[in-house]
Amino acid sequence: MIEQFSQFSDILLPKELLKPFRDVEEEYLGSFISGQASVHSTDRRKQECVIEGLTERERLSERKKITKFLSKPCGCGNDCQKKFTVSEILDAREDFRQMSWREQHSFIIGKLQSFIHGTAQSKSARTSQTRQRQRFNYCITADRPVCRKFFLLYYGESIDRLKRRQKYLIETGTVPPAHGNTGKKPKHACSRDAIEAVLSFISNFAAIHGLPDPGRDLRAGKGKLTIYLPTIMNFMAIHRIYRKSMQGSDGRVVEYHAFRRLWVDNFPHIVFSKTKSDLCMTCEEHKKQINITAAAGTEEEKLEALDKAREHLISAMKKRTHYRQCIEVSRQSYSALMEGEEQQSKPDIMHYSWDFAQQVHYPYEDHQVGPIYFKTSRNAQLFGVCCEALPRQVNYLIDEADFPGKGADTVIAMLHHFFACYGLGEQHLLLTADNCTGQNKNNAVLHYLLYRTIAGLHAKIDWSFMLVGHTKFSPDAYFGLLKKKYRRSRTYTYRQLINIINTSTVKKCNVCHPYRDDDGSASFRYHAWSKWLEKYFRKLPGITNYHHFSMDSRNPGVVTARRYVDSEQETFELLKKSVDYSALLDGSILPKEIIPAGLSPERQWYLYDKIREHIPDSADKDETAPLPAITRPTKKQNASPSPNNTALPAGLVVNDQ
Repeated sequence: MIEQFSQFSDILLPKELLKPFRDVEEEYLGSFISGQASVHSTDRRKQECVIEGLTERERLSERKKITKFLSKPCGCGNDCQKKFTVSEILDAREDFRQMSWREQHSFIIGKLQSFIHGTAQSKSARTSQTRQRQRFNYCITADRPVCRKFFLLYYGESIDRLKRRQKYLIETGTVPPAHGNTGKKPKHACSRDAIEAVLSFISNFAAIHGLPDPGRDLRAGKGKLTIYLPTIMNFMAIHRIYRKSMQGSDGRVVEYHAFRRLWVDNFPHIVFSKTKSDLCMTCEEHKKQINITAAAGTEEEKLEALDKAREHLISAMKKRTHYRQCIEVSRQSYSALMEGEEQQSKPDIMHYSWDFAQQVHYPYEDHQVGPIYFKTSRNAQLFGVCCEALPRQVNYLIDEADFPGKGADTVIAMLHHFFACYGLGEQHLLLTADNCTGQNKNNAVLHYLLYRTIAGLHAKIDWSFMLVGHTKFSPDAYFGLLKKKYRRSRTYTYRQLINIINTSTVKKCNVCHPYRDDDGSASFRYHAWSKWLEKYFRKLPGITNYHHFSMDSRNPGVVTARRYVDSEQETFELLKKSVDYSALLDGSILPKEIIPAGLSPERQWYLYDKIREHIPDSADKDETAPLPAITRPTKKQNASPSPNNTALPAGLVVNDQ
């Protein structure tokens, strides 16, 4: 690639600049062209130092020189050559060359300081004054003394440099030498007027375009309120604006690097807003309204916009405080159980939170090949239920062939299995979920929690929801840990995904529960909970307007709802009196089972034709993308996609084939 590009670079660049350009190209592209892995930046600098210091011919000459020196007796008569090998001396010289000048100076000075010793005072015949002579006893290690000639050979130093450093040690000491220009003002230094102009420009620019931190956090700005500039801006763009503003003035224009240094040193609290995702729409609308009113609004409009934003943030803060209080109460209950303060085998109160994660795909590699980005790999769903008091999160891993969809029945099935197999048997249950109405905040899940109190599985249940746009909580943190492990791994099978989840934390806080056991049987069952519970319970009107629900076994079928944490309670009786609900009292009676539909024929053949080739091992191929046992569907059959073929439209499969 370098050779091909050089024929064009001769045209685009002057000949005197061609060689440096090739050096840069070799530095950044050489490891990729040769197929070698990139090295750490520090190691790369050391390698560059060695390459620039000695050529291959010089290294061979150096080896011959050392070999010849060791083949003869040392001139000091102490046989220094017998204490070392050629490879050791070559390594020592190479390590010494990799040091900077200041590092070499400090290293030799430290050695000389340990070698020096004073002799008796001597008197010169030319002067009447006495002096104390300094001698140096050289050695490589404490048990290997050498002569000065061999010491210089070992480190590749010259006699002149060694004498200068000996003189420096005797006259000055071990203090590192100062640069000759230290304390002198450079000729190209900025004047005070130019610096004050830059500081004034930055301050005024931030006052016009900046937005104060709504959290009022003074730590990030080193004691000053953080000012956020728009994400679209950067140092370079603002420096260009500064240059234009200086046109027509007599002042000197400060260049970019000095401009940026002045900014960072004097205004650490003025920063650029980072790009973010999954933000609260209400908060973003309030920010925009504040910016509009600040630019062209009356004082009343400004106050009204600020009050709306403050009210929304206070509401989100109250919900976050309530969430943390629930976690703290459950931790205290679990700690009391473990310490034996109360004679009980189960905690009184326990808090759980749950959420879906983004699906994970396999096969997946940390270095993905290009064509696989245009294909739909096999995927698996992640549903996590977190117990913050332990702490531990159980992650249900479900392959796309066994997943019926992100509906209320699926969530209830996994919650029912979790409470039966991983629950701690608490009587008072605290639950937190996000506001997704299709999965969590719906009448089916509410009816299921009522069913648990009626069946005696829990005495009391408090169910809360995070405010929309402010739903980051514990499950997201555990998902982040396993995704970090996943992104740095090579995954080709479902079993490898299980291992990644189980090893994603050091203390085994992430636990994987696969839908399929090792023998291929289902570890839990899906049931038609929604239709079954509709026979016994009414729907709660306006359920999406409430964020807190409470159910008690002493009042079966009654729900106490609140819109916010500090709102008044509203009571709803949802149990139908005209229906015999004796089946609810028996916890062993379950709704009709739902059998997953599995992969559609089109999806099976797509995995075999398009995904199998990206899996290196034949056993992994047969596990992830096996040869389908059904015949290949025709184009006419592909025209109507299968109900479970959600990952890829059928028509797209035909075109890829």
